[in-house]
Amino acid sequence: MRIDQVVDARVFLNASGDLATPTLDQSESGDEGYKARIIGRKRNANGNTAGGVLLPPNMTTASLVGNAVAEGFRESGYRVLVPGDAGYEQAVPVKVRVLQFWAWYTRNLRTYISMVKISSRAEIRLEAPLPAFREGKTLAIEVTNVREGASELAWQEIINRGLGELAGSVKSSLDDIK
Repeated sequence: MRIDQVVDARVFLNASGDLATPTLDQSESGDEGYKARIIGRKRNANGNTAGGVLLPPNMTTASLVGNAVAEGFRESGYRVLVPGDAGYEQAVPVKVRVLQFWAWYTRNLRTYISMVKISSRAEIRLEAPLPAFREGKTLAIEVTNVREGASELAWQEIINRGLGELAGSVKSSLDDIK
């Protein structure tokens, strides 16, 4: 197997009252590098936008999702080749289209405690000349965690948990045809 192509096809709105909807500020919408790295939206105490949750400069949403898909194939017993590996060009190509990859949090404003519900959602479409993906298959996951505050660590945890679930979803799809 080889992950042949990962396309970030996420759609962003300029504004939304739904925190689970991916949004970009008008000033951010033309910056493709920024769009490739944004995975969530920070909010202030009033619920207003307070900046984006960004991946480090050396990471993109496409690279994270591609790695999770590759991990799902590995967990199902497939060998995943990378450029430079012997046989890479002859390996079965997998195409990945990222339809959604977003994290958000909601705060319980009725309590004094600063507990938040932090969530992550991913939706991808896979195509490969394999029974599980020949016609293309859309996989979607959503994970949630309740914790105190939405720290950088909380964002990392929910994104990593979502990526793990995504890899598991790929594995399950492959295991279903064995």
